[in-house]
Amino acid sequence: MKIGSIILAGGKGERLGVQKSWAELGKVTLLQRAISNLEFLDSEIIIVKAPGAELPPVVTGTAMTVVSDSVGGKGPLGGILTGLSNSGYSYNLVTACDMPLLNKDLIKYMVSVAEGFDVVVPRIGPHLEPLQAIYSRRCIGEIENLLAQDKLKVDALFDWVRARFIEPVEIDRFDKAHLCFTNINTQADLVKAERLLGRS
Repeated sequence: MKIGSIILAGGKGERLGVQKSWAELGKVTLLQRAISNLEFLDSEIIIVKAPGAELPPVVTGTAMTVVSDSVGGKGPLGGILTGLSNSGYSYNLVTACDMPLLNKDLIKYMVSVAEGFDVVVPRIGPHLEPLQAIYSRRCIGEIENLLAQDKLKVDALFDWVRARFIEPVEIDRFDKAHLCFTNINTQADLVKAERLLGRS
């Protein structure tokens, strides 16, 4: 199945001290790293940015479109809606630029089981990873309904669509330590991610 990619490049990075897309890991911005991590899908990458936000320069060998969050102030759910609305693909991998250690084999597996579902999302115990998940454009109407009710938690969507949860036993086949869900919020997180990258 051919899928598109959506990168949420928002995130003011208040605890990080710099806008997240500009933060550097291994002398590469988080946004550039996110793009490079997704080029293996060989499809268009849509970058959703906050209105008025400046993004760092990037280089990519695949088609790329930058769009401003069309709803604004609604958090990741609004960004997902904007990305899906601008995508020409039925399915899209959605991730955030502050998750720099994506696992390509896990993503390929998620793509392989996506057909027939509206969302494919990793689940570890009670915790979901909605910003490393695959969404169908069929979610657009339900997302609009949630936003109209000011329900902004992405997890709320999964009660209204056909969701396929990727369980730990499946994730462990590709990433036993679950490093792919590493999230960058502080300078300490950057240091930890740098160490993990060196180890890999």
